Amino acid sequence: MKSLTDGRSTRWQQHRDLRRHELLRAVRHVVDEHGDELSMEQISEHSGTTKSVLYRYFTDRAGLQAAMGEWAMNVISKSLDDATATSAQDALTKMIRAFVALAAESPNIYRFCDTAVNRFAPTETGGFFNSIASLLADRLVLEGTQGQLWAAGAIGFVRAATENWLADPSRPDEFATAISQWLWASLPAKLGVDE
Repeated sequence: MKSLTDGRSTRWQQHRDLRRHELLRAVRHVVDEHGDELSMEQISEHSGTTKSVLYRYFTDRAGLQAAMGEWAMNVISKSLDDATATSAQDALTKMIRAFVALAAESPNIYRFCDTAVNRFAPTETGGFFNSIASLLADRLVLEGTQGQLWAAGAIGFVRAATENWLADPSRPDEFATAISQWLWASLPAKLGVDE
């Protein structure tokens, strides 16, 4: 009897995972089209579901935004994994390009992940940008407190520059290249990153 229960439990979990994935896709389309400041009521209305369904899968708006931030991190990580970096500087440039591409593709989704995920993220997860800072430190093999501080500062710089750039998002490759060159020039030699 136990295997029947386990099988049923597994099928239900697969169903819930699929439904959550579908809801996130619908929410991305809604946020992209209607803006990043929608209420849960508006999100449910535009996505064709009920608020109770959204709350069941995401608990609240913060949970929904955290799930969107996790999706954005996966997009950035996947694009980095798909692109082979020839050097640490190239890795930095590719990471910034992936970040800028996400913001340029949908400023509303970017802002939904940015403002809300960092404001509401639990301390344990550290939010969307702390995740990106950790990814940057890993990619550049930055170690210790100084490396983590530089990565966090770099992400703050990229974030502020991207927010400013989104007011007139022209030439994303040029923008990403300039940002990466400025950051590379600021990287202290004592952190041990090789070109």
